[in-house]
Amino acid sequence: MRINKFLSLCGIASRRAADDLIREGRVTVNENPVEGPGLQVGENDVVKVDGRLARPPEKTTVLLFHKPPGCLCSNGDPQGRRTVYEYLPPGYRSLKYIGRLDLQSRGLLLFTDDGKLAHALTHPSFQIPRSYFVWTDRPLNRHDAQRLVDGVDITDEETGVEETGHAEAIHFENGFVEMVLTEGKNREIRRMMEAINHTIRDLKRVTYCGISLGDLEAGDFRELSEQEVQKLKKACAQ
Repeated sequence: MRINKFLSLCGIASRRAADDLIREGRVTVNENPVEGPGLQVGENDVVKVDGRLARPPEKTTVLLFHKPPGCLCSNGDPQGRRTVYEYLPPGYRSLKYIGRLDLQSRGLLLFTDDGKLAHALTHPSFQIPRSYFVWTDRPLNRHDAQRLVDGVDITDEETGVEETGHAEAIHFENGFVEMVLTEGKNREIRRMMEAINHTIRDLKRVTYCGISLGDLEAGDFRELSEQEVQKLKKACAQ
């Protein structure tokens, strides 16, 4: 890679500005001054600008996976049930999932190697939207939908921890509803529906922070493009 392109990738300067840095003698490769912008550098070369090491940002990997029902968001299960990692090649199994889906829920699940990004995408303070298609035992009426938007008590009877679940929006579709949430409490949608005496027959997450599941088949996955990754990072910027 040409040295001026390398400096641009490092975010130090544009290629034209990098040429100026080189002419001013401020750039070294392996402690030797660079004489021209056409110098080729490799991954083992040590590049410095004004004596400071120049490194390109590490690539962030984000994987989009279509979780089928019946598999766990877990690295392993004592009961021997299948986990989401069993669908992934070995090279992706070190990634961490973002916002788990429960055993019988399906749909969009993101994985990443960027801990800071994963934290931001799941922390309530960032208000990251995610949408779900929800099929219930009987049609949801407008009154109950408004109750979910206003907020319902989903206190855990076993732990006694008081919690409220609410939807940012609910859209009525043909035979199901789309619910938009901005936080991910444990089994939140199922507990919300129980609070208004509805039972969920099927639950599918279809978007997360503007990233859509699209037509990806159950059990399949793809890496997000650099543009999509930057979209996630921009949404998490404070």
